[in-house]
Amino acid sequence: MSIPQSCGRLLRNVERTFLTFPSASTAHSAVCASRASRILPFPPGPTLVSTVRHYDRKRYLREKKRLKAQQNQEDVSFEEAFSVFRTYCLGEDRVVSAHIQVHRQEGTRTVRGEVNLPTQVSADDKSVILVFAKGEQAEEAKKLGAHIVGAEELIEEILADKVAFDKVLSTKAMFPEVVKIARVLGPKGLMPSPAKGTVSDDIPKMMSALRASSKFEVDADGFVHLEIGKTAWRDEDVFENIRALLTAILSVRPPKTDANKFIESVNISAKYTPGLKLPLKPFKAMKPVSA
Repeated sequence: MSIPQSCGRLLRNVERTFLTFPSASTAHSAVCASRASRILPFPPGPTLVSTVRHYDRKRYLREKKRLKAQQNQEDVSFEEAFSVFRTYCLGEDRVVSAHIQVHRQEGTRTVRGEVNLPTQVSADDKSVILVFAKGEQAEEAKKLGAHIVGAEELIEEILADKVAFDKVLSTKAMFPEVVKIARVLGPKGLMPSPAKGTVSDDIPKMMSALRASSKFEVDADGFVHLEIGKTAWRDEDVFENIRALLTAILSVRPPKTDANKFIESVNISAKYTPGLKLPLKPFKAMKPVSA
């Protein structure tokens, strides 16, 4: 039973009175005890001190570490978790979606980017591809399936918001002209750049790499949603796709953000299937990518 602070002070005062005046008369002691009994909700005595729980800091820290490990599922492997998820799907081959929760800070830019999954989930890409090219390169882009191909005339149409597209490629000759509309393409995440491999004279290579990439963006709730595999796949293929997505998210995180704390949770789900939270420990072995 815990002792209120005011009652504890009064109890110490009563005991100090007994210790300070050991020769006090029995009548005086009886009066002091009587007064204390009227104020305290319990009889004064040395046994009250022994009923107070002793605070063991080492035990507290040990229990706190154990509970944290249990919440993070540190004793669960990815294979075990995905096996349970297959049970949820009742043996059916369903598309698996990943839902990555990231740490959000007010005032930071929106996290968005692209990822090339090692194993493609769907071959049906309905994205509209725009290519800035001239001459033979323009004809080659059309043959490879580019939906919109042009040069300077496309820049005017984009500024007038007359063209709708999802992905943009450019040849090296046209890139200086494309830079002029960077203020329009940049905020949408569509600005091509040599670093991303979307500016080159090798049209076939760019087209194949672009079809293999998938865009992602953090929503208002702090989640990234993307299809990363199927339940009939091998565990290794699904794991590698999730790891590729996490690596891509870490590479576009806001500056001065701790990579070890940016990813808060990894969840997967499928159609008509409850979601499952995956253990983070298997993915902690990834090498953090500098922002």
